[in-house]
Amino acid sequence: MVSAVKAGAGSIAYIDLSQATGIQQAKIKVGSSYVAPNTKAAAALASNSPQIPGRGADDLAIQLNRTTTSSSEYPIVLVSYHIGCMEPKKDGAALKAFENYVISSAGQQAAAKAAGSAPTSDAQRTKSQKVVDAIKG
Repeated sequence: MVSAVKAGAGSIAYIDLSQATGIQQAKIKVGSSYVAPNTKAAAALASNSPQIPGRGADDLAIQLNRTTTSSSEYPIVLVSYHIGCMEPKKDGAALKAFENYVISSAGQQAAAKAAGSAPTSDAQRTKSQKVVDAIKG
């Protein structure tokens, strides 16, 4: 996709930010400002979006606030989740250790470096830590 956009005059495509180097990026009008795609604004949108009501206490699924008016949030993001068993029959300690690394600052920085993902906010990390701490094992 990146090659096609670079080769085509006037091409428009949705490309992961980590792959969009050397390509002109569209700014999105948010409130009265135009916001360029960036990892900090993507993480802010995810962190400030409300949890989906009616889900379990350990379910952190969110409803992205794509109508945000905050110029510190970028409304076009893809959020990925980890889904794990809260009471695994075995290897609960390994699952817990893995998830602890994933949500840690080091894990988030490694993911950002390897995949260009937006590190989660401290507020989201705190919510995630409560869920990880509840895993049996």
